[in-house]
Amino acid sequence: MPEKRTTIILVRHGECSANIEERFRGRIDFELNELGLRQAEEIASALVRLQPAALYSSPLCRAVQSLEPTAAKLGLDISIEGDLTNISFGPWEGRKKSEIAREQPELWHLWKTNPEELSFTGMESLDEVGRRSRAVVDRLVRVHAGQTIALCTHRTVLKPLVPYCLDMARPWFWKFHFDNASISILIHDDKGYSLFSLNRTDHLTGLNREWN
Repeated sequence: MPEKRTTIILVRHGECSANIEERFRGRIDFELNELGLRQAEEIASALVRLQPAALYSSPLCRAVQSLEPTAAKLGLDISIEGDLTNISFGPWEGRKKSEIAREQPELWHLWKTNPEELSFTGMESLDEVGRRSRAVVDRLVRVHAGQTIALCTHRTVLKPLVPYCLDMARPWFWKFHFDNASISILIHDDKGYSLFSLNRTDHLTGLNREWN
């Protein structure tokens, strides 16, 4: 019996104002900025070549907008998956990272050195994000066995999702980098998940990298 190999294209949404302003985004519903809208068109050019059979997105506007040109070019609908939404950062949401570093240096240090252990009131843990996002991918792999699908989500979903799919031990958060509008690919077959490509940005004509 032929092996069913499923391709999962992981897209990080395009740039929004909070990326440039170095703010924690969380679940605040920022729209794409001018560069982000151009990146969405460039994502579409890349995804059309990969021919996904289905498109899935976080419910947040910046993710949905990032797939809209792809949906239009391929004649597909965008299905919303609530558990692909961004991490909840509680009181940090919308705050500049420099402010958090100044006002809460101990928590900021933990974010920079061991974010898997970071916890404060209103924050969803990275493990919780990893579990819920992997559950989505597991389900979609069953639905689309042997096909190619594309998912658009957020940096602080992709960073736990990939190691959760790969069954990696901690620490893992800062071992992966995902730029705005980047494309990464997981493959699923009878051996489980494997990382096929990471953080492809060669389809982009403009990019501002975010390191913290």
